[in-house]
Amino acid sequence: MIRRYFPVFLFMILIIPTLCIGQERNPEQAWVDSVFNSLSVDERIAQLMIVRANEPGKDYYSYVDKYIRDYNIGGVCFFRNHPHHQAATTNDWQSQAKTPLLISIDAEWGLGMRLDSTTVFPFQMTLGAIRDNGLIYQMGAVIAEECKRIGVQMNFAPVIDITSNPGNPVIGMRSFGQDREKVMLKGMAYM
Repeated sequence: MIRRYFPVFLFMILIIPTLCIGQERNPEQAWVDSVFNSLSVDERIAQLMIVRANEPGKDYYSYVDKYIRDYNIGGVCFFRNHPHHQAATTNDWQSQAKTPLLISIDAEWGLGMRLDSTTVFPFQMTLGAIRDNGLIYQMGAVIAEECKRIGVQMNFAPVIDITSNPGNPVIGMRSFGQDREKVMLKGMAYM
């Protein structure tokens, strides 16, 4: 008789508690679900879009305003501006957005790559020559703090390309080097 009911007993002990624990939900997940469920199919698709915001100016930004208001896009990626103007623009766009925007930037060697009057760090090629990856970690932490101060939540950096052709104009200075492991370790330190 014990052998007959043992599988059922084992199932109850192992599976049922897991199902009960799986029912717990955190408040953030409940908020995400409520926002997601309030969106139309078109808005859900638009949430996957990040619009390039690279030409500060009324005409160009009016297009971004329209995408935010009319389509409920997911975010913007800044490519050129002044830090104070970008922070003000970010605040303005966040106030217009039905769903909070993901604010991003492509700043491989710091905000100075895209924003005037900000810190510029060395190119990845230079960082590839540094033996102490702790310095690269510290640089990444400074870049992250600077991004946070101006409302940027995601930096599309570092580029983890491997230099296979030193003459490649696309990769060039953007790579930590040609050694896969070294590039990986330096990229992880940056992040």
